[in-house]
Amino acid sequence: MKMKMAVMTIALAATVGIFSLQQVSAGDVRYHGDNSRHFHKLDAAGKEKIEKFRAETKDLRKQVAMKRAEQTALIRSESPNIEAVRKTTGELFDLKVAVMEKARAAGLFNLRKRHNSDEKFAEKHAKLEKFFADTKDLRKQIAVEKAEKHALMHSRTPDPLAVAKVTGTLFELKDSLHEKAIAIGLPGIMYNKDKGRHHSHDNKHDFMG
Repeated sequence: MKMKMAVMTIALAATVGIFSLQQVSAGDVRYHGDNSRHFHKLDAAGKEKIEKFRAETKDLRKQVAMKRAEQTALIRSESPNIEAVRKTTGELFDLKVAVMEKARAAGLFNLRKRHNSDEKFAEKHAKLEKFFADTKDLRKQIAVEKAEKHALMHSRTPDPLAVAKVTGTLFELKDSLHEKAIAIGLPGIMYNKDKGRHHSHDNKHDFMG
């Protein structure tokens, strides 16, 4: 079962279009390679930045891949160690955020503007940056609780009460995330109760943590 967590890449996908939006918890920066339709639209300087970023973050991205695999193995256990799941998920979140920070430092947030004016682009980008900064801890909590829920559901004999409890916690956390997005001025975001995701009507990006 694939765990999708994507939130931090909203800034990249919404303003850059180089990285994909995976529904992974937080800051999942994934490079699509030279075959990416977005990559081909960049000029030589932009492509050079991407390649430099890949080279400089190789070890960090390897840690992300390994930690994600560890997390998946823990979650799929018939008798999952919930504390280990939560700990590993928190570590994975932090690694993904570290990759995101590297991307920011490398100047990958403005390689390719969509169809907005410079003023609108800057305004939206500033709101997204504030959203990510202000909700880092909240999104980490969501990632951890979501992983725990998956682990509980994968156990040989799921505990209905434990699953219900973590589901309630997740609901409250996601609702708080939604409220913070609205407060910052990111309209059109709603919580999809069926899929457990936050969506923007404008660009259909997920705001899950």
